[in-house]
Amino acid sequence: MIKNLKMALRTPTWLTIVLGVCLLGWQYFYNDIPYNIQVVFFVSLILLTGIPHGALDHLIQKTTDNHANRQYNFTFFLVKYLSLMAFYALAWFWFAGFSLLLFLVISAWHFGETDIEKTPKNAPIWSFTRLLYGFYILAFILLTHADETSPIIEQMISRQGSSLVCWQFIHNNVKQILYLLGLSLATILIVAQSQHRIQFDKVRLLRLALILVISIWLPLLPAFALYFGGWHSLCAFDNIHRYLQKDHPTLSFRQVYIKTIPLTAIAITFLGTFFWYQHNFMQQYDPFAILFIFISLITLPHLTIAHQMNNAAN
Repeated sequence: MIKNLKMALRTPTWLTIVLGVCLLGWQYFYNDIPYNIQVVFFVSLILLTGIPHGALDHLIQKTTDNHANRQYNFTFFLVKYLSLMAFYALAWFWFAGFSLLLFLVISAWHFGETDIEKTPKNAPIWSFTRLLYGFYILAFILLTHADETSPIIEQMISRQGSSLVCWQFIHNNVKQILYLLGLSLATILIVAQSQHRIQFDKVRLLRLALILVISIWLPLLPAFALYFGGWHSLCAFDNIHRYLQKDHPTLSFRQVYIKTIPLTAIAITFLGTFFWYQHNFMQQYDPFAILFIFISLITLPHLTIAHQMNNAAN
C-alpha cells in the first residue's frame, strides 16, 4: 500500500483519477453533486495547481535567458508580463468575440504543446497536430457540457450578435463537430507519425483517457477542473521541474511548489479584489465568466514563456 501511495505521489494524475471516481460515486449514490461542492472542487484545483503552475514563469524566463546568454531583468520581465495582460484585458472590453476566439486558440496550442511533448523541430505537421489536439480537448470538455457552457460563453462575449450566432450553431451541432474534430485529429496524427515518428507513453495516454471519460459524466465545473487543474497543470509542473533542474539538479518538486507561493498570492489577491468588486457593483455578471477571462489574461504571457521553455527542452 505504501508503495502504491509513493507511485501515486510520483504520478499525481493518478490521484486526479481517484478524485474523479469519488465524484462519480457521490453523483451515483446521491443523484447529483451539490453546486457548492462543485464550486469548492473547481476553485480548489484552480488555486492549488491552475494558477500556481503559471507563477513560475519568472524562473522559467530566467533559466531560458541564462541558457541563451542573455541578461535577465525581473523588472523588465514583470512590466512586459503585466503589459500583455493589460492589452488583452482591453481587448476583452472592446472586442469580446475576438478575445474569446484568441483565448480558445492559445489554450488549444498550450494544451497541445504540453500534452504532446518532444516533437521534431521544424516539423509544421506536428505543430498543426498539437493545435488540433488542443482544440479537440477543449471541444470535448466544453461541448459535452454545452448547456452549462452556454450561459458562461454568452456572458464572456457580452451577447455580441455575430459571436452568439456562431456559438448557437456550435451548440446545435455538438455531435457532428466532435466527430469531425476527432476524425481530423486521427487523420493528421497518422500523417504526422508517418513523416516524423515520435514515441507516446501509453500509460500516460491511459490516464488522460480516463480523466476525459470521467469528465463526460460530471458537471462542467468539476469536469474542467479535472483536466485543467488535475491534468494539464500537473503535467506542466513536471515539465517545469525538469527544466529548472538543468541548472539546479537537487531541486525538489516541493521546493519548486514553494517558489510559486509569492506570485500565486498576488494573483489570488488581485482576483479576490475583482470578485469583491463584481459582487458589489457588477452583480449581473456570472463570476465564472469573469474567472475564465482572468485565466485568459494570465494564459497569454504564460504561453509565450512556456513555448520558449518547450523549444529549449526539445
